[in-house]
Amino acid sequence: MSKHPKETGRLRKIVESFPKITITVLGDLVADEFVFGEISRVSREAPVLILKHRERTVVPGGGANAIHNLADLGVNVLPVGVVGDDEPGRLLIKAFRHKHVPVSGVLKDKRYTTVTKTRIMAGSAHSARQQVVRVDREPEAEPNLHLKRELVLAAREYARASDAFLISDYGYGAATPGVLNAVRSRGGLRGVPVVLDSRYRMLQYSGVTAATPNEPEVEEALGVRIGHDWRRLCSAADQIMERMKLESLVITRGRGGGFKRCAIVEQKNRYFARIYVSVV
Repeated sequence: MSKHPKETGRLRKIVESFPKITITVLGDLVADEFVFGEISRVSREAPVLILKHRERTVVPGGGANAIHNLADLGVNVLPVGVVGDDEPGRLLIKAFRHKHVPVSGVLKDKRYTTVTKTRIMAGSAHSARQQVVRVDREPEAEPNLHLKRELVLAAREYARASDAFLISDYGYGAATPGVLNAVRSRGGLRGVPVVLDSRYRMLQYSGVTAATPNEPEVEEALGVRIGHDWRRLCSAADQIMERMKLESLVITRGRGGGFKRCAIVEQKNRYFARIYVSVV
């Protein structure tokens, strides 16, 4: 960063401007539960470890994690989503309130189960803990039509007061192409940039400004294998940009990343297409 003082200064100004920005997040709210235990012995009932319970923590996951991260950056974030009338749902709302995030757009429904991903972490007193199993609790169905209408109304109202609109789609039904289209109707998102993070159906969205898929999601969407081929990655990025009519695209590559600018297209002195590849 020290070799590029102008870029450093530009990024610093962006970060410093976060408290002046308001973002609506329409997302699938997930509770990430971690249960920690120390290995006691091997069970006589089955060849499995017996853990002595030590602690448990529940933190925001999925779209709730995006909301939490934006709040930590100082952004004024307005969440829209659904939780159940259960402990994980109450803990998510508590976490939002702790960050001074308004929760009037978070709907609570007795018939809905808050998506909860429980990770059992095992280890000894002096060793690193490892995940040995994960248990997922999911609702039997997507939010019903009444809840989706309420989501649309809340998202549309918040969007009018927002500088950007983020969709965090994990496939549980609160954030879908249909819900986005309903929010957009009647000018609900006029002039507001829309950023998409969709795990399973990125190409089903239209009218999106930017998208942030990871490499496996790009491979699945296009039916290609990228591997370590940089040209193939750039080609895939070009296809996604073209098919979705995006202004920008960020493809995360995990450990296989780094940070490279794949392409910047300039037309009539205006940058309109930016493709980046970055590490998570």
